[in-house]
Amino acid sequence: MTLPRSERGPTAERVSRSVELDAAPGEVWDALTEDALLAEWLADEVEIEAEPGGEIVCRYAGGEERRGEVELVEEAERLAWSWRRDGCAPSRVELILDAVAERTRLTVIETASVRAAGPLLLAGTWSAPLARLRAAVRLVLA
Repeated sequence: MTLPRSERGPTAERVSRSVELDAAPGEVWDALTEDALLAEWLADEVEIEAEPGGEIVCRYAGGEERRGEVELVEEAERLAWSWRRDGCAPSRVELILDAVAERTRLTVIETASVRAAGPLLLAGTWSAPLARLRAAVRLVLA
């Protein structure tokens, strides 16, 4: 896993995380677009319509819920959505898949307006979900 990187510019705050997974981009894509597989690493319960304009809903054990809209779908290459939790400004999440030999590098970029009150939705915790994704991909391939 690469080290976390955060940037603050004049109009936006951005956090980027990357992880290399022992799977082809098509297999990783399933873990990004299927509800049951997303629930293994992103949130306790996830519903996603992986098409532009589709809805994404993430529910966490503590009762928190994040809702958003899918903005971009390029199968086995890129997936993006905007989401928010109650009372907070939205942020945009982009997942980028790059084939690296027989593996996949997944990069997550989350961007929010600087005027957003508080930190990005998952800025401090993308590393943990990506570690769970790595484990989930291993189990699916085993």
